[in-house]
Amino acid sequence: MRRKSDLQEDELKELVREVVPPDATQPFGVYLFFNGDPAMELGRHIEGRVFLEAFGNTREQLAEEYGPYEASTVFICVIDHLRMLPVGSMRIILPSPMGFKSLNDAELVWGLPTTEMFSRAGLTFEPGNTWDLTTVSVAAEYRIKATAGIVSVGMYQATNMAARNCGIDWMVSISDMPVLRIMRKMNIPWYGFKGASPQPYLGSAASVPAWCHITPAEERRLAGLNPEMYNILVKGTGLEPVLRPLDLSSTKRLRLVA
Repeated sequence: MRRKSDLQEDELKELVREVVPPDATQPFGVYLFFNGDPAMELGRHIEGRVFLEAFGNTREQLAEEYGPYEASTVFICVIDHLRMLPVGSMRIILPSPMGFKSLNDAELVWGLPTTEMFSRAGLTFEPGNTWDLTTVSVAAEYRIKATAGIVSVGMYQATNMAARNCGIDWMVSISDMPVLRIMRKMNIPWYGFKGASPQPYLGSAASVPAWCHITPAEERRLAGLNPEMYNILVKGTGLEPVLRPLDLSSTKRLRLVA
């Protein structure tokens, strides 16, 4: 039987039509989908496609890896309004009794318990005030110069704005090194945990556990280093001509997922 995440293009477009508002005028839009929403399959579709191409992960493997965290999973998804197709997704795990996959896997792969990792970095772990950004997926044809990172930056903007709207100060991840380097190059404040050297992880040749702390000091630092990125991530401005921003009213449900 064909899995939902193997949807054909016409089925994907039908799901897109159900979520894109009729007054959407920008070429792209960013949306938030919760567990149980039929539109979650838009995020899974892009994730499955990209992770198979980049890391050889099948959809069955992804389902096995992330299945235990399904109840606390949401997707940030970017949709191409002109093609009516999903082109980027970010899987986020919210606080729950299952904990965070990135931190649980860091102990398994790196042998570093969460408390030790945070202590080495001079940080205090606050599980109820943390989100886990587990996968970031952008369709290959949207990683070219013509789209200038709109899809990936749009997802980070939406995640940052949603976190601020929900009073979330911390984010964690296990980041593929090339992705972490790109974020650091753009001055997006993500850092690898001290003592965690790059290791193979789920098909990635080199990944590290990473963290981000959303603080006024970090925001001031970003403003000085990269004013354009500061406006995008902190003020939520700068992408409006091409990207319909996330409807922040939809983030109210994030507080109820656990």
